[in-house]
Amino acid sequence: MSEPSTKRRRLSPNQRQQEILDATYQLVLAAGISNLTMEKIAREAGASKALLYSYFPNISGLLQQLYKRELGKLQAQQRAVMESPHSFEDMVKQTASINRVNQNKRQLLIKRLEGDPSVRTAMSKTDRRARTEVVKYLCDEITGSYDIPPNVAEEAVKLALRYDEQGPVGRQKNTIDRDEIWGAMMVGAMQELQKRFGTKHKN
Repeated sequence: MSEPSTKRRRLSPNQRQQEILDATYQLVLAAGISNLTMEKIAREAGASKALLYSYFPNISGLLQQLYKRELGKLQAQQRAVMESPHSFEDMVKQTASINRVNQNKRQLLIKRLEGDPSVRTAMSKTDRRARTEVVKYLCDEITGSYDIPPNVAEEAVKLALRYDEQGPVGRQKNTIDRDEIWGAMMVGAMQELQKRFGTKHKN
């Protein structure tokens, strides 16, 4: 059976690749990857299977590239916040906002992509590198602004960002109790919230 003819627009190789990734993104979010085929992706992208194979050797390679692209978008947003003039608090608030806005769709995409073992392995390595970059930057900001040891700052960042890896991210193994750090963070946060929003002592 011959493939249905597709009317191709004149796009640069990069534009065409992004169009294929966009189509894959929509299909993965809509139905997952269990029944995903190159033919379905080609149809969604308005391209031929032969064209898809000229960009991606197989579905696993395509899905890995999709994950890297989406993670790259998130990293670019985070990097823009980190590199712009800011107070430490403003930087934290903006970073939290970016994570919150991206969390739902990104978590769904990740959950569905993890159905492919080769993609899951690649995702783990890529995500670990991305987290290392964020944790290192925030730790440097904290230790530069506050009298807090680097190992405590690292655990505080990982707890705040809900990074649950066992062991350190790019630093020596911490020996301080995470529960103690979490308790101190909560007490400090509640004290600051009371100072800003408390009403008991306000006229």
